[in-house]
Amino acid sequence: MSISEPDVIDAVAVNGRELVMLVSDHFTWSVEQVQHLKYLQKKLNTYIRYIDRKGWKENFGDIEFDRYRIEIVFKYQWHESFEKMIELAKDKLDEKHIKITYRAGADKNEKDPFYPGA
Repeated sequence: MSISEPDVIDAVAVNGRELVMLVSDHFTWSVEQVQHLKYLQKKLNTYIRYIDRKGWKENFGDIEFDRYRIEIVFKYQWHESFEKMIELAKDKLDEKHIKITYRAGADKNEKDPFYPGA
């Protein structure tokens, strides 16, 4: 599963009172950056709808979460246009207690643009 399947949740896990969801992105950024961003936007919208509609209840029951994290794992280093897209959505995401983190490949230094030091 990946961003090429925009209506599919790639993976979901529970970490205490946090619901963690994984997005897998194997596309390159060298060509069609606009199209890449559109795929990501569609995928993220699917995840946000899943949160809004409490789609996790089907698998995890009546657990309530304090926060939600969408972790994006890129195969290749992301383009700065992606960071700009996320920054534009920051206020809406904060209202919903959604945090987006991202990293490239096996990089253990996860990028968390909204919560430095987290």
